[in-house]
Amino acid sequence: MRKKEIPPHKVVLLSERPVSDQLQLKDRALGGTAEGITISDYLQPDNPIVYVNEGFERLTGYAREDVLGKNCRFLQGEKTDPATIEEIRQSIHEEKPCTVEILNYCKDGKTFWNRLSITPIRDKSGRVTNFLGIQSDITRRKNSENELYRASAELEQTNQRMKKDLEDARRLQLAMLPENLPELPYLEIAVAMTTAQEVGGDYYDFYQNDDLLTFAIGDATGHGLKAGTIVTATKVLFNSFSMLDDPKEILSKISVSLKEMGFKNMYMAMLIAKIFDKKMVISSAGMPFTYLYRKTEATVTDIALKGMPLGSFPGFAYQSKNIDIKKGDTLLFYSDGLSECFNPQGEIFGESRIKSLFAKTARHAPGEIIKKLTKTATEWMGKSLLRDDMTLVVMKVK
Repeated sequence: MRKKEIPPHKVVLLSERPVSDQLQLKDRALGGTAEGITISDYLQPDNPIVYVNEGFERLTGYAREDVLGKNCRFLQGEKTDPATIEEIRQSIHEEKPCTVEILNYCKDGKTFWNRLSITPIRDKSGRVTNFLGIQSDITRRKNSENELYRASAELEQTNQRMKKDLEDARRLQLAMLPENLPELPYLEIAVAMTTAQEVGGDYYDFYQNDDLLTFAIGDATGHGLKAGTIVTATKVLFNSFSMLDDPKEILSKISVSLKEMGFKNMYMAMLIAKIFDKKMVISSAGMPFTYLYRKTEATVTDIALKGMPLGSFPGFAYQSKNIDIKKGDTLLFYSDGLSECFNPQGEIFGESRIKSLFAKTARHAPGEIIKKLTKTATEWMGKSLLRDDMTLVVMKVK
């Protein structure tokens, strides 16, 4: 059995309905929308409002009878942006549409952010007779934007303060370093320090008494001004105790003093060596092992000394070693910023690579050795940032 076809329903367009029906529907649509809608009469003096919908009344708190016959500038107030007001005025004067975001005032004095869209309405001859205004409450969005701007501004201020602190720490760190290297008849010395983006507190120093050299290299825990502070204290203490004969006694004295100063969770790794002619006494408090290249054997050995960083356990018994050094022998002292360089794959540079490279270059002048080590470490890092200060000191026996 053939199914009976249902004739298509004829859609009656709004324009085909009676004019009274069209007007009632349009009025209901305008009245029911959430946005505020106003129509002003451009042909009357001061462009007064001649229509507002219920959405406008809800948004502003003004009743219809409060606003009809008035210019809409009553929504403006003390904090309304004059430049935005001028933009609206200019658009109306030029009979052009415009959309702005403006701070307006409700009847009760409270403010709201209004996304105001103004459109000219023209008659058949093209003359502007009215302006249609659509107001949308965007207060929540603007408040979120303002909070974001404030947070960004605070973050930028914090960032600038951090940059200043880091720069202050960098200047303080560099001020702690000796201006000139010692000149000794039996020793050639070269030094290089590369500071990390965040200052790590590396430190080296010399005290020379005739041909007796007291040498120190250190690395503070932490970064920034805190590290710079403990380095400053360490330098003062080194200057005070460097005349003591035994390096381990110097370390003990400094450690006790740092502890008494009350640095919280701040410590100083440090190595001290006393060198006179062809003899060296060395002691270490948590620094990487020193490498000694023997020219006669063409080998590199570790001077292995362990010890707790200064300021941690003031009663710790540090060790020292007496080393004979001969003509052509070379010493490499370095901070862990060198060994702990990372490449983009997250691999560490490591002590074994340093030792191997030092063995290959130890016959060269101290400055050339440092250049080779620094260049290789920099190439290893690639585009990775240096995470900690990198300090190298090379001494060659003449």
